[in-house]
Amino acid sequence: MTASTEDRKKFFGRLFNYANNAITIAGVVLTTISGLLIIVFLSAQLWGGLDNPYIGLFAYVVLPMIFILGLIEIPIGMWRRRRKLIKDGATEEELTDFPRLDFNQPEMRRVATIVLVMTALNAVILGAASFFAVEEMETVEFCGETCHTVMQPEYTAYQDSPHSRVACVDCHIGPGASWFVRSKLDGLRQVWRTAVNTYDRPISSPIHTLRPARETCEQCHWPNKHHGDKLRIFSRYKTDEANSPSYTAMLLRTGGGSLDIGRAGGIHWWHIYSDNRIRYVGDESREDIYWVELTTPDGSVRTYTRDGEGPTAEEIEAEARIMDCVDCHNRPTHTFHVPAKGIDWIIDTHPELRSLPYYKKQAVKAIEGEYESHASGMAAVRDALTEFYTAEYPELAAEQPDLVSRGADLAAQEFGKTVFPSMGTNWETHPNHIGHDDFPGCMRCHDDEMSTAGGEYTIPMDCETCHIFLLEDSKEYPEFAYALEAN
Repeated sequence: MTASTEDRKKFFGRLFNYANNAITIAGVVLTTISGLLIIVFLSAQLWGGLDNPYIGLFAYVVLPMIFILGLIEIPIGMWRRRRKLIKDGATEEELTDFPRLDFNQPEMRRVATIVLVMTALNAVILGAASFFAVEEMETVEFCGETCHTVMQPEYTAYQDSPHSRVACVDCHIGPGASWFVRSKLDGLRQVWRTAVNTYDRPISSPIHTLRPARETCEQCHWPNKHHGDKLRIFSRYKTDEANSPSYTAMLLRTGGGSLDIGRAGGIHWWHIYSDNRIRYVGDESREDIYWVELTTPDGSVRTYTRDGEGPTAEEIEAEARIMDCVDCHNRPTHTFHVPAKGIDWIIDTHPELRSLPYYKKQAVKAIEGEYESHASGMAAVRDALTEFYTAEYPELAAEQPDLVSRGADLAAQEFGKTVFPSMGTNWETHPNHIGHDDFPGCMRCHDDEMSTAGGEYTIPMDCETCHIFLLEDSKEYPEFAYALEAN
């Protein structure tokens, strides 16, 4: 046996000797298996065969962590093994050449080449896994389905919303690296709270961590455009036997625009930062607003408070917020409808249900009941409607079973979109501040009580400030609406 062959044998023998321990072997096994699985999942992803959020979480988050753990275990085990050999009296000959970085030796060059190739391969695997991990974590399915029970209310409401084709991250994170990093760090906290079962019930709205609407909502919506007045027709139904309709038509002074384009006014112009700027200070939930500052286009500043009492300068500096879209449109996606209005919408879109006596009354009553779980609540609402008509209107139930069944199913679906007992979530836990029918909304400021010092200016409560009634509580659908629909 030549000297070079002998040296090679000793060199690799030592490496295998150091690697002959449980920790290193476990690291090799973990790294090899997880690396192969990552490659398999990456291939499946590229071929379109990976669409389950749980598989994505496992493939791009769990497996890379196991892969890295295995890589760390390998040198730790070898280091511990070497220390043990020295402690046990291993000869100098057994330890010679470790680790001798002599690239004049062909063996070392081969080892170095193998290490470099494996390192490059590991980097490719981890890089690809990290890329797909980020991509996976930004999907709607990951946000809504991975933590199914926790996010069920938000995901259900999202699917039924006008933004159901907008990815969660477009609003909750938006563009840019800083908010991306911030969201992922906050996500670690959320994952931990989910793992140890200490998350809020209901999940609280991210009032203080949500990115300003100027950097998210306004990437699609353009508040500075002048929209003029908007016609709205509201259909409401009574809880009498006939489900009697009531129609209200109004012009909402949506407005918008700016002085630069020559058209300005209305709700959006006054409230969205363009020519005017509004700042306010409220309580933690922003339900109770007690200080408002308006800076007008000419630079004058008006400060409104109740009874002349307001926050200190330090509190204003720390807490004052520039008003934006989500201060009124606070539920643009995750809307939990008040039962009465949810049933109004069902009757409006399924007018045949008006022929079911007391449909609205019974549906609202069933939805507002107490139930142990989401599934049992939906079943109970469906059964309550079916049993009511079977008992009170047996002829109707016998003659029109499909209509009764449809009404019961739609009421159950409305419950399913609104009430989630396990998460303590319903229409009361998530107020909607568009308008002022069911929650304070506009009246948080527009209550005729917030005035400047001396009372020169007051935030008005006059109805016609924001809308003009064209028709109110009419029994008939407005004729002019038919003409508008025809055009």
